[in-house]
Amino acid sequence: MPDYVELLRGDLVEQFKEKPVIDALVSAIGEQLNDVRRFYEDLRDRRGLQTSMGQQLDGVGDIVVLSRLEAGALACINESVYVLDDESYRRYLIFKVWKNTNNCTYHDVIKALRMFWPKPLYYREDPAEPATMVFETDMLSPEDDVPKLLNAPLIKAAGVGIKVIARTASPEMMDLLTVEGLMGRGYTSTVLPEIPVAESMEDTVRPIPAFRNITQTKLPEMEE
Repeated sequence: MPDYVELLRGDLVEQFKEKPVIDALVSAIGEQLNDVRRFYEDLRDRRGLQTSMGQQLDGVGDIVVLSRLEAGALACINESVYVLDDESYRRYLIFKVWKNTNNCTYHDVIKALRMFWPKPLYYREDPAEPATMVFETDMLSPEDDVPKLLNAPLIKAAGVGIKVIARTASPEMMDLLTVEGLMGRGYTSTVLPEIPVAESMEDTVRPIPAFRNITQTKLPEMEE
């Protein structure tokens, strides 16, 4: 890449070289020419789908017909207004380009899923579900971020369904349940163990009298 400051300095005749005032003028003009050069280089190199950033990437989205906000909604983000960063937005733009240009073959469907899920997927067909492409995963752990697969946008032919089955296994959780009797009282105290879960679930446990000195404890329903 040419540096116009050095090019201009090299073009000076000997009697003007290393003169402070002339060198300052050459530096000022050369930096402006460098800014123009960088602008046209960015215009040439950073307007493509793989290289553009910021507003340039938004311009690509205008061509693909998928705005950054629409891509956020396609990503199934819970927030009412969510704007994707450049790399996440770029992935959905690549998906939209592929969706607009593919033939909906098996390989096309797999390629679209690979954009959002890098782990193995196994394809099968079920006679009980005609015209349905069934994809299954290996046994996954909670750390595998299964929603990334289940929320991935799909490519499919008209009249063809796609069923994605994610098999997950959670580690066994064990703890002690302590039941303690209180002397002189007609009830017992039950201390429930703490069960670590991914989300906070809170509710109230109320003992309900059944008959005589027996109480019944109803545990609240916990939604998954």
